[in-house]
Amino acid sequence: MWKLLSCGLISALIVLSSPDQLLAQTGDQTGGRVIDVDVPAPALRGNLLNSPSTLSAAIYLPPNYDQQPDRSFPVVYLLHGIFDDYGVWIENFEVPSILDRLIAEGEIPELIMVMPNAGNRYGGGYYRNSPVSGNWADAIADNLVGFVDEQFRTFADVESRAVVGHSMGGYGALNLAMTRPEIFSVVWALSPCCLAVNDDLSFGNDAWQRAAAVTGPDALQDLMDDGDFYPIAVLGIVTAFSPDVEAPPIYGDFPFDTVRGEIILDDAAFDRFLDEFPVRQVREARENLRNMRGLALGVGLGDQFLHIPTGTLEFSQRLGAERIPHRLDVYAGDHRQHVGERLENIVFPWVAERLSVPE
Repeated sequence: MWKLLSCGLISALIVLSSPDQLLAQTGDQTGGRVIDVDVPAPALRGNLLNSPSTLSAAIYLPPNYDQQPDRSFPVVYLLHGIFDDYGVWIENFEVPSILDRLIAEGEIPELIMVMPNAGNRYGGGYYRNSPVSGNWADAIADNLVGFVDEQFRTFADVESRAVVGHSMGGYGALNLAMTRPEIFSVVWALSPCCLAVNDDLSFGNDAWQRAAAVTGPDALQDLMDDGDFYPIAVLGIVTAFSPDVEAPPIYGDFPFDTVRGEIILDDAAFDRFLDEFPVRQVREARENLRNMRGLALGVGLGDQFLHIPTGTLEFSQRLGAERIPHRLDVYAGDHRQHVGERLENIVFPWVAERLSVPE
């Protein structure tokens, strides 16, 4: 049996039947509280990686959510990166404390923050729809958003809803901006991965060959035991970006053949593969992106994953070429440095300022 990757920083989940049953409080009485929920996700049914058709999520409710029962709130969805879970926001980046401070200081309005888990056996489904890894974009945009709007007091309209993500989640935020503009109107992508196939994401990285050599669960478990990150991430990319339901056990279409240790590209398959990445999708999605209330990217130039700075800059250039308004922040730092402080000082205030908060 396949073993699932687990980064479970928070494992307790509460099955929802009504909001009153969700009172798992964290923090002090003057701040907000965080609750854990399980959300039915029909969009994930039938995926070939055996991921469950439920989404677990942590939800931050602001300080006056309980005290003002007739009041509604805007919502921000916060998407984690590969091999993470929502614990990274709570334990590592201390998002609830950041929100408490910003709200107390009047820097942002009171809002609801939704932090879903989106991992699978390959580290994550990239918040894309795939017949192999599952329809993760629909699970977020339809199942999760619908659930939150039904169960909590939200302003249930696109002008009051934002999505923010880091790494794989940064890619996911942009993918949702391009494909689901009726759901999210404000987007910030922190160090987004997988915008273009270049540098360490290109086939010059021999992780592609190691991934293509995986023939079953034992080989995958060997990679996990060795802590070999890249081939597992590549398997996640292939099953999300280039799925093939007729190609077990990986169920992905590698756009190359390997001959005597050398990668030989299939030009047509490679071109189709490249078409699945955002730098090639900007023109098609330009009207969706132009209509955003806010679109922003941020990247540290010292990112260990070399395709992230180059891909982010190329994506920004494509946005500029299509005259799509956006913000680009470039700073000194690596993949995780400064994430918490940037969320507090830049990202959350910028996002909140662009959300509609009806009187």
